Amino acid sequence: MDMDRSLIDHHLVRVNEPGRTPLHVVVVGRLEIGRSGSGLILTDGGISRRHLVVEAHGDSVVVSDAGSSNGTTLDGATLHGPSRLEHGQVVRFGACSLELVATSPAASRSGSAAPVGSDLRATSIDVVAAAVLEDPAKAVREADAGTVSIVFTDIEASTTRAVELGDIRWMEVLGAHNSLIRSRTVRHGGREVKAQGDGFMLSFPSARKALTCLIEVQRALAAYGRSRPLEMVRVRAGCHTGEVILGDDGDLFGRHVMMAARIANVAHGGEILASSLVREIVDSRGDIQFAPARSVSLKGIEGSHLVHAVLWRESSGSAVASPGSP
Repeated sequence: MDMDRSLIDHHLVRVNEPGRTPLHVVVVGRLEIGRSGSGLILTDGGISRRHLVVEAHGDSVVVSDAGSSNGTTLDGATLHGPSRLEHGQVVRFGACSLELVATSPAASRSGSAAPVGSDLRATSIDVVAAAVLEDPAKAVREADAGTVSIVFTDIEASTTRAVELGDIRWMEVLGAHNSLIRSRTVRHGGREVKAQGDGFMLSFPSARKALTCLIEVQRALAAYGRSRPLEMVRVRAGCHTGEVILGDDGDLFGRHVMMAARIANVAHGGEILASSLVREIVDSRGDIQFAPARSVSLKGIEGSHLVHAVLWRESSGSAVASPGSP
């Protein structure tokens, strides 16, 4: 897998949620798990908004309950304080469980955990991206999946919106958002690779299909917000095209996957950002318009990169972009 070594040389945990494919998540520093927040977001109604904390401490992983309503157990015993997680032990919270898959010698060499906020859990986009980092050696054993267009999306300020709306109303809005993205993805020939909370990773057979899908998603969300202004959400999206590696469970791996995630992370709410390559691919027909290029730095990827906002709004017969409002 073509990834930063700093993302691999730490700890790997498996999170199981009923009815969903298990997630394999790299833990670098501190990871919160719950129904909302900036960490790993699950949908199980039996867990709290902030339920569990998983931390990398040198060569070990420490788990602690974050003050949840229903509590957490480690091998059947109630978790009262921070406890070291050993291989073979099972952490249970609600209907979910967590197990340690692998620890890395690099963590013990570093002697300390990464600072809070420095790892991949900064956004839902990062959580989804991290969830495809299964066995670090797996990618070299899998077949080349060829060239596809990768899309990452999430809801801007989702934690704040969840608090403002309350649990029941937020879950309704999240359900409408998820249904909208899934239906448009299928309509445009795409595939849902991963979904976590309000974050999606999608793949499309062409760059044009990817952008056309995202344009339709943004316009549908804008219409939803006009009809229900108190429930309006702003979605940001990033798209990049490149050769990827296909895992035997359908996951996609490689540098181009992370490139798409990083582009999505620098997008504003209500914005579709495309890499320069994506623009070059679709620009010849002139049916999709772009704002002037802007130079950005992408976390973990050297150099500066040009990205282009898609002009998806329609005003007086022409498309316009308005970052920050859907």
